[in-house]
Amino acid sequence: MKYTITNTIDKPIDVVAAKFLEPDGALKWMEGLQKIERLSPTPYEVGAKSRFHSLHKNKKFVIDETILEQNMPNQIKFGFTSSMGYNEVEMVFEQINDNSTKQINNSYFQLKGFMKILGPLMKGMFKKQSMKYLDAFKEFAEK
Repeated sequence: MKYTITNTIDKPIDVVAAKFLEPDGALKWMEGLQKIERLSPTPYEVGAKSRFHSLHKNKKFVIDETILEQNMPNQIKFGFTSSMGYNEVEMVFEQINDNSTKQINNSYFQLKGFMKILGPLMKGMFKKQSMKYLDAFKEFAEK
């Protein structure tokens, strides 16, 4: 399953990238995220690993993250592994003008088990959740 979603952040690209790369910034905008466990000494470098501990609908879950590509302030690509399967997210930032940045989220899912069957039926829900994160990051970046 693949999809792309976008939004516009009313800040320059360098400000947006700096906010995105704040080591614990996701704790401030990613709903349900309770703890980020850094498994590599330098976050956001290619190959760096982290473990995200989240709570969603009173269920705890863990997602392992690996940085696959990094060309900030323009692009970063993550690989996520969880009990549901594997997910790649490429986050692209494009300067619109001196005060606006387009954020593009390209997501790819390789689901397993029961989610392999349900995933395609729930694509709208996945996109909605991803958009919720994009909107929350936009609000965080614009502060």
